[in-house]
Amino acid sequence: MRLSEIRERVLRDHRDLRERVGRVEALSRAALASASRAESLRDEARALIRVLEWHIHWEDEHLAPALADVDEWGPERLEHMKRDHVEQRDLIRYTASVLDDPDRALELLARTTLDLARLLQDDMRDEEGTVLDPSVLRDDVIGVDVETG
Repeated sequence: MRLSEIRERVLRDHRDLRERVGRVEALSRAALASASRAESLRDEARALIRVLEWHIHWEDEHLAPALADVDEWGPERLEHMKRDHVEQRDLIRYTASVLDDPDRALELLARTTLDLARLLQDDMRDEEGTVLDPSVLRDDVIGVDVETG
């Protein structure tokens, strides 16, 4: 897979994730105002988690190897992405535990899903500004001849 194809795939996933995050945020805010939307919030948050887990897995399989040797900063970018994925997986596990526990207060559920939404928005914005920049994941290789004397 070409680097530009990896980049476009991740950006496409981010657009889908942003739509899902928007729905979860809206339902979370509504749940804080009224208990009537708890099941809708649970359903949307579970769907977001499923898509996010698949997205993280795809990045680990396709984006990570591409980053490893894309340029001299590749290993650093890769380590940053790995740390983000660990943090995301931890929050996914916690969010899922809140979602799956019917005894948890609705306010905790709503605040937890809002935290997940904020983290994802921040991470996607960060990733797009660094890892997914067109100057990083590009198909053309620029060679530099260095003359030593």
